[in-house]
Amino acid sequence: MFFNPPDKNSRLRQAQEEAEEVKVIMMDNMEKTEERKAKLQDLDKRAEELKLKSKSFHKTSMKVKEQKKCDNIKAKWKLIAVVAASAIIVILVATFMLVNRSSPENTHDIGSIPMNEGGITPTTIGPGK
Repeated sequence: MFFNPPDKNSRLRQAQEEAEEVKVIMMDNMEKTEERKAKLQDLDKRAEELKLKSKSFHKTSMKVKEQKKCDNIKAKWKLIAVVAASAIIVILVATFMLVNRSSPENTHDIGSIPMNEGGITPTTIGPGK
């Protein structure tokens, strides 16, 4: 007759309980692994979206940089034009003033005789002398 001693049954039952505990732990680990997998996939998707947005941002920033560079060059040329125009005006005014100062119409020669009120000069020869 086959008679199992109580020791063998309790050992078997204890092994089955331990196996059941391990099974529960493994199932829990598998669920957590699936959750992590889903989170990783979501992170990958978000990272790809950020990558596309960063490319777009980079293109836009480069366009803005070039536009600002062109604006800066235009502003420098405008400043140069204003300074050059101002210099030309100053030179023209100075030249005009020098030309007017040296013209014979506005100067009094040492040899010229001033006129009196009646148009008679003091050197006029006449009966008073």
